[in-house]
Parts: sequence; structure tokens; C-alpha cells
Amino acid sequence: MSSGISFVWDGRPDAAERLEDEMFMGIGESVPEVVEDQDEETAEDQDGQERPRTIIGAVAARRDGSLLGLAEVYEEPEGDRAARVQGLYGPRMARRIATGYYDQLPPTDEEFDVFVGLYRHAAQGAGGAGYRTLRFSGMDTGVDGRAATELNADVCRELAREWSAEPATWQPPDGLPDVPVQQRPGPGLTLAAPDAEISLGLVGCGSHLNASEGIRHHTTAPRVLAALLAHLLTCLRRDHPDVTELTISEFDDEVVRRALPLAGLRIGARFMEYELPLTPA
Repeated sequence: MSSGISFVWDGRPDAAERLEDEMFMGIGESVPEVVEDQDEETAEDQDGQERPRTIIGAVAARRDGSLLGLAEVYEEPEGDRAARVQGLYGPRMARRIATGYYDQLPPTDEEFDVFVGLYRHAAQGAGGAGYRTLRFSGMDTGVDGRAATELNADVCRELAREWSAEPATWQPPDGLPDVPVQQRPGPGLTLAAPDAEISLGLVGCGSHLNASEGIRHHTTAPRVLAALLAHLLTCLRRDHPDVTELTISEFDDEVVRRALPLAGLRIGARFMEYELPLTPA
């Protein structure tokens, strides 16, 4: 672990809010709307009723007094004495504020050390508060997956997958149908085919698409959607050579899941749910 990083558990209900305010004051910004939305998030209990989240506490990661990262810990609503932790790394959030988008840069050793320490101390704090399980989620190839390995957490289930292709080296697969495609005006790149549409924001050398937001389809066959995806990659290679990689986050959509490999994309990472058994105090 990187030297000089200290971790402190704070069991007050407003601990995470205090740390978020400190972090964004250090960045020189107000708390982003996305973080404020998380603070106000409700949880759905086992009867399907929404209720405010029960905050257990938070962990701060510091070096020489400066806040490097934080983790909020809150109660899961199922009633099984499980807690959930969400980590935040300050330098990555600062880049997001400066650029306006999530970057795809791989985690540094420091970021990994911060997340391992945050989750380790979150487990200690949640266990001390009487919880039996700590849950977190993230990419198996990212800091969450590496932290799960370091902490010997159990893989609970797969939540989503991240597919990717490099337009410069990608080749159109054989056998896709000839689909009429229109490019619609507006920011980014929006392509429409009968009963399907894809909207992609063009930011930097790597463009990311959340399939649940950027891919719309109704009765579309997977092969037809695959043809539209292939047209998207062709457009990127021809008209946007600065985009070196396209990544698509795919959730539980059977049509999208079947279309992506037909279009020549491959799974690069899996979004997993992890569980760390705790010893309650």
C-alpha cells in the first residue's frame, strides 16, 4: 500500500456529506448534482416500499491532511443486516468536473490503495455497528474488482457487461442485413434505422455508450441492431478517426446482448456484485 495514506471511520449520519463538502471545496467546485442525488436517494425494502437510506457512516482517506477519497456506508433495505459501500476517488472526480465526463483512464496504484483501504475500514465500521455483510459493486477489471480480490470478498452476481471495439482495427462481420440508416443532426452521433436508434456522445479518444440510455429499440431483431452498430463503427472509423475505442455498457437487455457480438464487439469487463462477510461486534 502507498505510504502516507491514513483512513478514519466516522459513524455520524452526516459524515459522508461533510466529506463531500470538503472534497469539492478542495477542488474549487460545489457538490455536483450527481452526488447530491445520491445523498437524497431512497432505498426499496423487501415489500417494495421506498424509504430514505439509513446512513451508517463514512471513511476518509487522507495524505498529509488532504482528502484523497471517501466512502459512504449505508444500510441495505432487505432487513438482512447488510450494508453497502460506495467509494469516491478525489483526483478522478476532479477530472470529471474539469472535462464534463467520466474518463476511461485505468486506475493508478494510489487509487487502488485508496479503495482497498476505504473498503477495509468500511467493513470494520459496519461490523462494529452490528452488520453481517458489506456489499459493493464495480468492474472486475477496475478498482472494485481488485479490492474484492485483495479483501477476499465473494462474487455475488454479474450485473452488467462492458463491450468494446477499436474502430481502426474492427472489421464488419459477414452476414449482417442491409439496413437503411439515417444520420440525424445534433451533438454527437445519432444513427436511426427502422425501429432502432443509437445516440453516441463524442468526447476525447474514447467514446462510451450506456446501452440503456443510448440504444433504443422495440421489436428490432438482434441482427438488425447489429447492422446499425456496425454502421456506427464504420462512421467512427471514417468520420471520427480520433475515437480510438468504443465501449458500451450493456445491462439485462437480451436484444442488445445478442446484437453486440454479432456486430463484432467483445466483452472487456464485467460489472459484478461483491459481498464481504463481516463479524458483527
